[in-house]
This record gives sequence, C-alpha cells and structure tokens, in this order.
Amino acid sequence: MKRAETALSTVVPYLLILLVAGLRLTVQHPANFIPIFSVLLYFGAVRRRRETIVPLIGLIAMDAFLTTQHYGYALSVDHAVTWIWYGAALLLGGALLSQASPWRAAATSLSTAVGFFVVSNFAVWALWQMYPRTGSGLVACYVAALPFFRNSAIAEVLSSVALFALAGIGRTQPSLARAHGVCQ
Repeated sequence: MKRAETALSTVVPYLLILLVAGLRLTVQHPANFIPIFSVLLYFGAVRRRRETIVPLIGLIAMDAFLTTQHYGYALSVDHAVTWIWYGAALLLGGALLSQASPWRAAATSLSTAVGFFVVSNFAVWALWQMYPRTGSGLVACYVAALPFFRNSAIAEVLSSVALFALAGIGRTQPSLARAHGVCQ
C-alpha cells in the first residue's frame, strides 16, 4: 500500500500535467473541455510547494508556444492572468492538503473556474478591441464566453472529484502530510 501511495503522489501528478499539456498541444478540445485547474489543484495537494515551479513553467511555455506559433498571436498582458491562475491553483491545491476531500476539491475547482472566467474575460474586455468599453460590452464579453465556461467548469469539477476520490486524499491525508513535511 505504501508503494502505491508513493507512486500515486510522486509520478501521477507529473504524468497528469504532461497529459493535460499534451492534450492542449495535440487535440482540438471542444469548447475548453480540458481540466487544467483540477490537475494543478491535485499536483499542489500531493507534491511539495517547491516542486510547483515545474508544472508552472511548463504550462507557461506551452501557452506561449500555442499563442505565438499555433495561433499566430503576440503574447500580451492578459496572458499573465492565465499564468497567475495556474500558480493560484497550485497553491490552493497545497492548501487543500490540511482538510482534503473530493467535495472540497470540487468546490475549490469550481471556485477556481469561476474566478478564472470572471478575471480572464474582464482582461479580454479591457485589453482587446473585441468589445466596446461599456457595461453592455462587458456583458457581451461574458455572454460570449459562457459556452466555454460551462464545459470548462464541468471538466474541472468532475476531474477534481475523480482525482481526489481515486487518490483517497481524505483517507491517506496523514501520509501525504508527512510527505510534505507538515507533520513529524
């Protein structure tokens, strides 16, 4: 059992980050149905804080590549919103460790998705010329993003529940806390 817990908390988080990055690079994901934030929450919950720089740098590099090479856009300030959110999800995952459960993970995942929706679409409205800089322009920006938000929120919540339930985070919490050096 201990060996399985070690593999689960050591190898699987990195494999999940690679899987999510690979899906973003290779697959046309219909309307944002890739659970990036739930994977980051899980990584943050089972790996040490100092290791979070690895997936953060990897996902930033992937976003920069996709934006500039695949989509042909220049990087802009609004990309920082996404990257900050990646970091926030990793840190929130670490905070989940003290009282983790699949339902707490789902609530945190949904909160992360809602927060990202609000902040990132505000950045699009404020920084791009796609919508008029009026209240109705802001509403139009949010309305246009709703289909993407719905699918993203569903993917995030379902994935968080599955990851944290399968990992048995609530049952193995003491051993994960020791792995993080939280308790002696």
